[in-house]
Amino acid sequence: MSSPFVVVDSPRIVCVCEPGQAVTQVVVCGRWDGGLRQEVSRVLRACVAQAPRLLVVDLTRLQDPPGESVSTWLTMVRYAMQADQQVMVALGAAPPAVRRRLSTGDGDPAVIMADTVDAALALVPSLNFGIRQHHLALPGQPAASRLARAMVGDACLAFDVAHQVYPARLIVSELVTNAVRHTGTDLDVWVSVRGAALHLAVQDRSPDLPQLLDAGHRHPAELPESGMGLRMVTAAATRWGALPCRHGKVVWATLATRAGTAS
Repeated sequence: MSSPFVVVDSPRIVCVCEPGQAVTQVVVCGRWDGGLRQEVSRVLRACVAQAPRLLVVDLTRLQDPPGESVSTWLTMVRYAMQADQQVMVALGAAPPAVRRRLSTGDGDPAVIMADTVDAALALVPSLNFGIRQHHLALPGQPAASRLARAMVGDACLAFDVAHQVYPARLIVSELVTNAVRHTGTDLDVWVSVRGAALHLAVQDRSPDLPQLLDAGHRHPAELPESGMGLRMVTAAATRWGALPCRHGKVVWATLATRAGTAS
């Protein structure tokens, strides 16, 4: 059983997901050191797993006078481009030494650098995302799960991934049910095809991230009902995780679009 890609904001890294645009923004703050390098690598890999088409890394508040973070950005860009969904990475407002090293031979032509974060985000309409997407806004009520299942089933047929109707409906049902039970807020459900992945996302208005309960060797009667549905998501999905967004969080999952393959 693989671990979920859950990103928790910290004083040095803040993540903002925009599921409707397939864009994720990561803000890196503070002085570059070994601890920040490890945290950045973990968060960015989790963001790439979520399969955005554009990952914007905001370096406005990064303190890196010697440009020691360059190798991390190069490694992450190559990793993102080699992912099944080929995530584009843009660095916004990189420190002078980082920009200099990336533009004078130590860099990589795949690295996109922008003078400001707004300029990096302006790449969104110019890139050919090619994403087919269905969206449904729902109230945080029990009927939301049924409506979400119906929408996802229709989307799978429209996207020509009928072989994923059953697991996709199961996953979105569990994610919506979990959101209704724990938050009671309005919801947004997104279904899209991103490269070789069928992407499912449920956005609610609560910042509290989900927790996967470990059943271990406990008797079923001793297990709480709350949180166990995510074990079904773990079993059914290729990958899943959670990211903060501007108003709450997004819990996402992916399935392979081609029968008999896993992304």
